[in-house]
Amino acid sequence: MQIKVVKAPTMKEAMEQVKYELGKDAVILHTKRYKEKNGILGMGAEQEVVEVTAAVEDEPDATASRAGRTVEEAPPVKLAPQPASVLAQYRTNGTEEGVRMAKMPISPPNFSQPAAPVPAFSPNGEETADDGAAKQNGKEETPMQEKKREDTEKIHRLEQELAQMKTLLAQVMSKDVEPGQVSVQEALRRQEVSEDILKDMAATLAAGDTLIDSLDDRANGVVADYLARKMHFSDGIELNQHGVRVAALIGATGVGKTTTLAKIAARFVLERGIKVALVTADTYRISAVEQLKTYSDILGLPIEIVYSPDELKVAIHKHRDKDLILIDTAGRSQHNAYQMKELQDFLAVYANMERHLVLSATTKERDAAEIIEKFAVCDPTRVIFTKTDETSSVGLILNLLAKRELPLSYFTTGQSVPDDIVPAGPAELAAVLLRE
Repeated sequence: MQIKVVKAPTMKEAMEQVKYELGKDAVILHTKRYKEKNGILGMGAEQEVVEVTAAVEDEPDATASRAGRTVEEAPPVKLAPQPASVLAQYRTNGTEEGVRMAKMPISPPNFSQPAAPVPAFSPNGEETADDGAAKQNGKEETPMQEKKREDTEKIHRLEQELAQMKTLLAQVMSKDVEPGQVSVQEALRRQEVSEDILKDMAATLAAGDTLIDSLDDRANGVVADYLARKMHFSDGIELNQHGVRVAALIGATGVGKTTTLAKIAARFVLERGIKVALVTADTYRISAVEQLKTYSDILGLPIEIVYSPDELKVAIHKHRDKDLILIDTAGRSQHNAYQMKELQDFLAVYANMERHLVLSATTKERDAAEIIEKFAVCDPTRVIFTKTDETSSVGLILNLLAKRELPLSYFTTGQSVPDDIVPAGPAELAAVLLRE
């Protein structure tokens, strides 16, 4: 693929120059207008300049230079090989319509449903016996079914090609970011959001959205829109309309479960007047029990200390008249099978218990992924990330949860009770990801 940048006084002249330099099959990737001073050392009058970035598939003679034209070679862009039909979707024949087309939002390809396989044939032209896709319930595929399958495959390929085209366009446009400006894409990269996700964002969102200034009023909405598509959120704990809601906090040692539980309890009591009971099964640390007792005294809440699953069952039954029962569990190592089995036994006493897996944002992403996998035996239903204020990068939240069905329920932003906890939603997480 050959990419060139052409400058001219008017759009018409720029388009003519593009067609002359690259041919009628040129694709307009980006246009920009600005004023430029003429004369020696730029001391003359200002004149409007139209800059057009265009591309064309490589031809044997496509790189031959033509004298007498002011053409600047665009910086090299490292791209994966593009299908020949990608540029065919944006044939413009030198018009501005192609520019408007390139900026239209395009839905990302849906990889959840694999395309129907094409029937296999033997060398003699007969359909092979193992081509089950061409048969339904042992019957031959009808012409209408075959046409529908072929159309579905074409649409799937087109979606992939358009997504690749939008990624290409975002890469070309990235060179226009003003010096000193931090784009949305760069802000997320600084938060250590994975490159795969950044590429997916460029292909999913409207062309150029990931390149706007991260301080722009639109930036939060752009990121929140992507998060809403790729992640699940529970916006905290939702109470039952009838009966008590039971929620337990589980996780490794030192992630801040007790403090987080106190923050959740305080928000429900002080902001909503909800009847709450506290239960602690963290009897391994005397300090944890004393800490929770202090919070219960301040908030005027009942607290139960349990040492076995049977005692936990009794405590839940005792406070069944409450709106919410919050259970603090002892920290468990994901590598200790005995501790994990002990935790499973505690959680099994109440079938409808919410299980919030608490992770620290300061944990290495690889370790956090392992914790999620190991604690899967406890069937967590939500995830809480703590200590987002203690790390300079929180991209692991998106990296981990974009690949999983687990909803994010809360994240904490400090030690203050009850202030430094946020019920998680797309806009709230976007604000943390775009922080300076």
